[in-house]
Amino acid sequence: MVKSDPQSLEQKLALLRQNYQHSLKAELTSLCNAMGALHQEVRQQLLTPGMVTNDADLRAVHEEVLENVYRRLHKLAGSAGTFGFDGIGQQARTLEAGLKRWLEESDQPLDLPLIDVVNNQLHSMKMELMPSSQPAMAVDVSAGKASATATIWLIEEDRELGRRIQEQLINFSYSVRLFTDVMDACKEMATGTPDMVIADAMTNDGQLAPLQALSCPVLFISDSDTFDARMRAAQLNACGYFLKPVNIPQLVNRLEQLLQERQSPPARILVVDDDQQLAAYYQLVLEAAGMEVRILDNPRHILDQLHSFRPELLLMDVHMPDYDGPDLASVVRQYDEWSSLPIVFLSAETDLGKQVDALSHGADDFLTKPIQAAQLVASIRVRVARSRTLSALLNKDSLTGLLKHASIKSAAINEIARSYRQAYSVVVAMVDIDHFKSVNDTRGHATGDVVIASVATLLRQRLRQTDMIGRYGGEEFLLVLPHCSAEDGRKRLEDVREYFSRLRFSQGGQEFACTLSAGMVCSLDVAESDRERLLVLADEALYRAKRGGRNQVCS
Repeated sequence: MVKSDPQSLEQKLALLRQNYQHSLKAELTSLCNAMGALHQEVRQQLLTPGMVTNDADLRAVHEEVLENVYRRLHKLAGSAGTFGFDGIGQQARTLEAGLKRWLEESDQPLDLPLIDVVNNQLHSMKMELMPSSQPAMAVDVSAGKASATATIWLIEEDRELGRRIQEQLINFSYSVRLFTDVMDACKEMATGTPDMVIADAMTNDGQLAPLQALSCPVLFISDSDTFDARMRAAQLNACGYFLKPVNIPQLVNRLEQLLQERQSPPARILVVDDDQQLAAYYQLVLEAAGMEVRILDNPRHILDQLHSFRPELLLMDVHMPDYDGPDLASVVRQYDEWSSLPIVFLSAETDLGKQVDALSHGADDFLTKPIQAAQLVASIRVRVARSRTLSALLNKDSLTGLLKHASIKSAAINEIARSYRQAYSVVVAMVDIDHFKSVNDTRGHATGDVVIASVATLLRQRLRQTDMIGRYGGEEFLLVLPHCSAEDGRKRLEDVREYFSRLRFSQGGQEFACTLSAGMVCSLDVAESDRERLLVLADEALYRAKRGGRNQVCS
């Protein structure tokens, strides 16, 4: 049998993917045009005096367009993932399901906000076709490729200071372009935009204004800590404000936070409402905005849904036939596990006293029906974002952004138990920075923090999204790699070790490097009766690596 040339196969796959990408872009453009035309038609009907269109006629017009959009989305949902466009495939499936429900269940004319939500989601899918946002198609998808390096534009008039900040950010594996003038950066916008911009806030307003047109977050660095300076930054939509001399680990934490927010998983929303049509409408609006939504019309099953779906927010009606929303919220709050779950009431109740009474039963917000689709989406997004931020503050280390000791240990124990129960392999590893005490003693603790934070960033970049990473203590890290063999685990750890050894850190005008040691164990090599010793065995393997000369991986 003649063996296929792997390089030739990859080239053919790349060509197929490129051709599909062209056709996909054309199809999404066509869908956007169809929804745009529908928007204009509905808007014209609403604005034209004397135009009489009964609901049946209006629905028939809408159905004809949406049936066509639905069929085409169904096709995209089935094909996009095959060619590596998983995100677009999932979004197409979500929109397809939402439109199907509207077509089958709703007897109302389509409104402009809903059209806008669908249209905006289609435009968002189009934006994902940008080359920088899609991974290259590969034959082996199990290798756990590293995440792409984020591109940062640094705008600093003091070139020497800019170079120092640039060098330190490069240590964290960012791609950094240095500009000494905002206008120079603006000239580059025609060829592409970065993932993030860091600019000197002392530049005059007229020069900074063009940065507001960028779709990426903008952070400011400044010598001034006055209220007016910070207000000016806020008016320019700054996502962060850092004083000079810049605390690089703190800056990197914010960069990582903003990047993770842009790549965060869909928010999980549980809608509790006995009105199935309204619930379906909310579901369509929220799913079209990229959220994952489940409807519950029987409140008696709410605890089962909480445990199976694990929502990040409850959207609940106040008045239901058998149970009132406030009483139901009180039941949810009886469980410690759900004591901080955001609960938002959605009701036609306009009596302020009754609204306050409802909120006193443990809810976080009260939205009044009818509500615009855009307002509903914005309110839910804000609540979920704040909840995620609070969870991160409680469970993640402030320096590295990784899980804290207790959180990663708990996650490791749960994952190990799950792996034995479901018969898949998991690798547990301990990683430690070699001779870290001497770094603190000779370079200072601030530089030591840079080294620790760089390890955390590197681990996030080189490991898979499904891998769990935590700061176990000091300069030691605990990794849990589900569905990973011993061979694959060693390859990933060696990749991290080698890459870290090539990083160069700068302090006082001098460069230096550090190395890592790692110990690992695979669950397949340990009997289930000894599964509780996996963490101990990984720690023992780490000490063998230390005793063996460091800068190595031992099992």
